[in-house]
Amino acid sequence: MTRARLRHTALALALVAGVGGAAVVPAAASAPAPTGVRAAAEPLPGEWWRSAMGVDELNRAGSGTGVTVAVIDGPIDPDVPELKGKVVSSRSYCETPGGATGRLLSPSAKGKDAEHATSMAALIAGSGRGTGSGGRGIRGIAPDVRIRHYAVLYAGEDGKKQCVMRKAGGDNIDQAVADAIAQAAEDGADVINISLVVGFDEDMVDALLTAYGRDAVVVAGSPNTRTDVQWPGLGNGVLLVNSVDSAGRIPDFAVRDSPFVALAAPGKDVMAASYDGSGWKSETLVSGSSIATALVSGGIAAIRSAYPEATSGQVLHAVKDNVGLREKTSGSGYETWFRRSGTDLPEVKSANTAYGWGIFDPADAVKVDPTTLPKDNPFVRTRTSDDPTAEQVSAALGTASPSATAAPTASASAPSSPSAQAAAPARTEDGSSTPWLPIGAGVLVLVLLAAGGAFVLGRRGSNPVPATPSGTPGPHDPTDSTQTTTTTDGATSAEGRKH
Repeated sequence: MTRARLRHTALALALVAGVGGAAVVPAAASAPAPTGVRAAAEPLPGEWWRSAMGVDELNRAGSGTGVTVAVIDGPIDPDVPELKGKVVSSRSYCETPGGATGRLLSPSAKGKDAEHATSMAALIAGSGRGTGSGGRGIRGIAPDVRIRHYAVLYAGEDGKKQCVMRKAGGDNIDQAVADAIAQAAEDGADVINISLVVGFDEDMVDALLTAYGRDAVVVAGSPNTRTDVQWPGLGNGVLLVNSVDSAGRIPDFAVRDSPFVALAAPGKDVMAASYDGSGWKSETLVSGSSIATALVSGGIAAIRSAYPEATSGQVLHAVKDNVGLREKTSGSGYETWFRRSGTDLPEVKSANTAYGWGIFDPADAVKVDPTTLPKDNPFVRTRTSDDPTAEQVSAALGTASPSATAAPTASASAPSSPSAQAAAPARTEDGSSTPWLPIGAGVLVLVLLAAGGAFVLGRRGSNPVPATPSGTPGPHDPTDSTQTTTTTDGATSAEGRKH
């Protein structure tokens, strides 16, 4: 299919954080303990997401051994303490601007230009050694994975991100991202992390199909500007990630109303490090969807290492069917949370436009043997307007038919049993929707808004931000009481860092 390229739209880079949660029994087969992580006497500020998501429990089942994660981002500093020996390859797609030599820029760097990619890789695979107190640093969610790095954007003279590619006729980050996705798949990546947003390039569709054909999971971030979702997150079958804070709420910089969101994950006030005039600072707290994206990528890598025989689709089914959920703390019903906590928890039947199918819960997903699950990608949408189409994705995966559960429509009335179709969302006085609905008379179901709608060209639609519901925000309420500054480049952290 042919479509005009939407260029020069590489905008948002993001990072995030969270709190609490109890660990339960590890589930999967025997796996070696992670080699890089140093146990801390108590969590550092910005490490709340580890206990919230049960990372120590996850790592007892799988820590990424034998798994490769591709990080498609800006240049990287592989010499920070967290990444020593972790980055097995690094390449650039961008050339020196001006002239006709076509010399590729170095994929490695130090300082601000390397900050974002280095943080993403550390959140995925960090050893726990760093420049913080006592030599502590970022502990990655999958500390034993291999990182393959692909640099697709650099700071230009005007400070804006660019990627000069003479074969593409000049500055074209979109083309670079497409090329990097395809190359990462060819290089054997099991998970491809893209913590940035770009415009549509016609080669992006073929690149995604190449990744699916090579059994790779593609994970992408959402904008930090509460605006419409962009590529590559709009690609059909891509796991688009939104942010939550330590209370399980959607931060004020995050997307609120998009049918393309697949999952949510910690993305506010996370220890993700930064550069200042004196060098790398491991303990810097940062916010943004890039962090959430990296944690999902690393968590899926950890699960894949626990079940090396499982296909990408089987692992994604385990993830989608085991999102965080708990019984409500007051009243009847269920609410989304970081872990599956409670008894007889229902199956999530439809996706919410802020949380997707729910908060990513790798510590519980790893308890399910994915080799018994279907091999199709459960996040694929079945509308004919999607790129790639469900049929194309199915052909790439070698599955019989596309999933029929990706974009369900919620029922208008309450079901008669927890296994029935999810009920319609409750409405507050101001007309906004709450992501959960308690049902009385012994019927307890989780309610998530149905995904739907179509888009054209760059797959952009009008996504209005819902008004703040009346009453006290709950853990699954898309509101946030904190103040966060946002820009078109992404969220600004407490330290003024933009991602």
